[in-house]
Amino acid sequence: MRFLVAALVLTMGLHTTASAQDSIPVLKGKLTLSISKGTLEGHFTLSNIPRLNDYVIRLNSGLNVRYFRNLDANVLIYYDKSHYDSLAYETTAYYFPGNKGKGKFLPKAVEFSYVGAFPVVRDTISNYSVDDWKGNIAFNGYSIRSDGRQSAWYPVLYDSRRDVVYDKVKYDIEVECADCNTLYVNGNVPVRGRKAQFRSDQPRELTLYCGSFNTVNRNDTYFLNPDLSPEALKQFGTLINGYKQFYEKNLGIAYKDKITFIQTTPVSKNNAWLFVSYPTIVNIGWGDYGMKMFMDKKRGDWFKPYMAHELGHYYFGTYKKFNAELGDMMSEGFSEFLSFKVTRALISDSIYVQKIRGKIKSLKEFTPVPFSKVRSVNDYNDRELYVYYYAPLLFTAIEKEIGEPAMWNWMKAILETPADYTNYAFLTQTLKNTLKDDKKTEAIKARYFETDKAIGNAMETIGIK
Repeated sequence: MRFLVAALVLTMGLHTTASAQDSIPVLKGKLTLSISKGTLEGHFTLSNIPRLNDYVIRLNSGLNVRYFRNLDANVLIYYDKSHYDSLAYETTAYYFPGNKGKGKFLPKAVEFSYVGAFPVVRDTISNYSVDDWKGNIAFNGYSIRSDGRQSAWYPVLYDSRRDVVYDKVKYDIEVECADCNTLYVNGNVPVRGRKAQFRSDQPRELTLYCGSFNTVNRNDTYFLNPDLSPEALKQFGTLINGYKQFYEKNLGIAYKDKITFIQTTPVSKNNAWLFVSYPTIVNIGWGDYGMKMFMDKKRGDWFKPYMAHELGHYYFGTYKKFNAELGDMMSEGFSEFLSFKVTRALISDSIYVQKIRGKIKSLKEFTPVPFSKVRSVNDYNDRELYVYYYAPLLFTAIEKEIGEPAMWNWMKAILETPADYTNYAFLTQTLKNTLKDDKKTEAIKARYFETDKAIGNAMETIGIK
């Protein structure tokens, strides 16, 4: 979920990640940084590469490639760029042409060497960018912030044929930053120092946060650059554990990761948001939009549902990855629906009602394409309204139709049912398997999935105006 001081449209991929039977790429090498200069230099090898016929390798567009090398033959490789990749805004999509320029060639192991330089934003008076977003490699004067999947500061392999992105990798990398005092790579504990080796046999998306800031450890939960007092940190930890236990109890699926929280500032003046790449949750915002807003008594409990949404992404986005035309809707829509459940049960019934009313109001002029007719992300028309407003309202109405226990069972089935594509057939089949009532399933589909009147039907069922 995004809470924005100014409008911000984020490019979120609809891609799933590698399944258990796929080869998991292994990343090794060294990253050299300077937070004062805004520079990166990378020398990496990517090995254990799965056999793919149609692929691209994504690297951030601000990174200038020195060379690609085929490690098996120990020769430099000619490369080309694809202009049809779906994440072309943040990244450049590379591939290696096959013999005589036909098809694509993919070595078993590739060496990558690059350098890059990015703007360093130190204040909000005269030296700031017009916008900031998840896929940005952001230098704010005291740190570098980068996710892995969208910004691709390391080579991210994408299977174009199966719509699978290999952003999670096993890794053994050295990070060096002469003007940092703390280094962090997703899946490890933060390290005090200017140089460190980070390793993980558990595949991770490599969110990166390095710079000059403090860290706090509370019961093996790390807080990087926190803006909370010790007492507030304790209360925040209790709050988060309560949300996690609520999800565990109702879904019957345990959290397996201990979370690291990052608080940092954007390189723009007016943006603020959260993003998650487990086990890291990152909050980006100035002043009152820092992490402290979740514990600010003057603000009441209004911002707590946003954290519940991000915690919901452990299930819808990490435990289960989604792809195909409705994948983004399911990942974000069910995470937002889970935040509804936490809000009503643990935060405030009045805030729950306000959130429902606010979403209904925002949908007044919106004409969504029914789930059954969506053929691509372009059919969402307005992604923000479709995945964060329209979808969770439909799920709220469906819960009233089928009952709370059945709704939890449906979500559990979605999370645990294997599927190559999480498309409309997958969504409806899991519902059918859960209800075991063909007549009821068809009624739900007709009322909420197949009609242009789904919003009106949902409002009627929910009963909140």
